[in-house]
Order: sequence, then C-alpha cells, then structure tokens
Amino acid sequence: MRVQTGAIALLAGGLITSLSAQSVVSAGVATGLARFSDVRSEQMLTGIVQVRAWPWLSLSAIPSVVHVSDSVAGQSISHSGLVDLPLVVAADHTLPGAWSPVVGAALIATLPTGNTTCGLGSGQVGFGVDGGIGVAPADRWRLSASASRSVAGLGAQSALSAPHATALRVESEVDVATRWVASLAFGADVGTFDSTQALSRAIGAGVAYRVAGSFELTLDATHGLTSASPQWVFSVGFGSVFAGTSPVSPSSPLRRLKTGFVGGVSRRNAGKTGATGC
Repeated sequence: MRVQTGAIALLAGGLITSLSAQSVVSAGVATGLARFSDVRSEQMLTGIVQVRAWPWLSLSAIPSVVHVSDSVAGQSISHSGLVDLPLVVAADHTLPGAWSPVVGAALIATLPTGNTTCGLGSGQVGFGVDGGIGVAPADRWRLSASASRSVAGLGAQSALSAPHATALRVESEVDVATRWVASLAFGADVGTFDSTQALSRAIGAGVAYRVAGSFELTLDATHGLTSASPQWVFSVGFGSVFAGTSPVSPSSPLRRLKTGFVGGVSRRNAGKTGATGC
C-alpha cells in the first residue's frame, strides 16, 4: 500500500511539475457598448485570465461587470453589477496537410454570480459548447467557420444571440501589415425561435494592432441585419489574450464581442433592471 501511495504521489508530483513548466498565463481586458433597440443598451467591462496548461489545452475565467439601461412604461431605468462567471476549457489541434487546418472545441460552464433580482444573471449554472475549423489558403490569409450554443441554462448564451439558438460564424482575417490584422465576419442564429428574442443576423469587422510582444490593441464592431438583431455593438480591448479568442480564428471580431457580452443578461430580462432593491 505504501509503495502504491508513493508511486501515485510521485506520478502526481511529476504531472504538476510538467504542468507548471509548460503553463503560460495570459490576460486581457475589453470594454464595449451594445445597443439593442431605441430603449435598451448595455455597457460591459470584461476581463479574462487564461492558463495554457499544454500547447493544445487552455483554461480561462471571464468575469464581467455590466451597466444596463432600459425603458419601461416611458421611464428610464438602469443598474450595474457583476454578471455570471464563464469558465472555459478549450482544446485545439493542427492537422497535417495543405492549408494547415486547425480544429478547436470548448466547453463553457457559467457560475450564477450575477444578481438575478436586477436581471444581471441567470440564477443557475449554465453549460455551453463551441467548436470550429480554420484554414490558411495563403501565408497572410485565414478563413474559419465556427458555432456555439447553450446546452443547459442561459448563462453561457451571449446577449447578442437568441436563447436556445445556435450561433454560426464565418470569418476571414488578413495580415495587412507587420503589426496589423484586419477581419471581416458574418454571423447568424439558427434553430429554435424564442418568443422574447428572435433569431439574429449581423456583419462584423475588426482590427488588431500588435503593440509589443504578444500584447495587442483591438477594435471590433458589428451591425445588425434584421430588426431582431442588436442594432450595433462596439468593443475596444487590450492584452495578450481576449475573451472569445479562438485558435481557429485568433482575430475574430464576432467571437470577441459575443463572449464579452456573456453572463446571463439578455433582452428577456427587460424591465428587471429597475426592480426594487437593485
């Protein structure tokens, strides 16, 4: 028994040592504004801390603070606070062959840390999945396609997408200069139509400027293509990693924006921001 215990302890110690030696810690922050309608808007401040445990595996925590402005019966109401906390486990792998295809997948677990009384959280643990594939047809050009959806609860669903829908993204990014990357994107919700929040379609664009080393400054924007879509969304970020960064599309504007507005706040909560006690 002592031999077995000693062997397990030795194996665990070796695993921890190996993990510590390979781990890389990155962080970033973004602030943004989403206008959903003439009477509802949301501002957010989102941070991310990511540990790349192995070259193919990363662990992330994405806390956010939001300020929601709404209008109910002609009266303007607003509230600010923490929302639900997404925790992400993501893996990616580069396949052999032409165009260097990369596949990636992630599991998102969202903890109910928001104030549901004020409409700033889902009040339950949420789970979501994400996956995609990216290719590089040329040295400075990358294409990707990805999808995400909640599989339990609402906390893992972006406020920019309808609850229970699958969010699809097709994106292209080009290294336009030594330090500059420009991106274009199209996103659409498919699947179940929610009675309080219809399916959305949007186009997006983004630019990333490498300041020094792995640190970048980003600017992203989207515009809704239907009356059910958020009218427009803007975000500015800085860091060595960003909420929603994907190995299949490192400079994805739609992904950065959608993940930045995750946390259990959705248009179905309209009116709660002025609840008593908020």
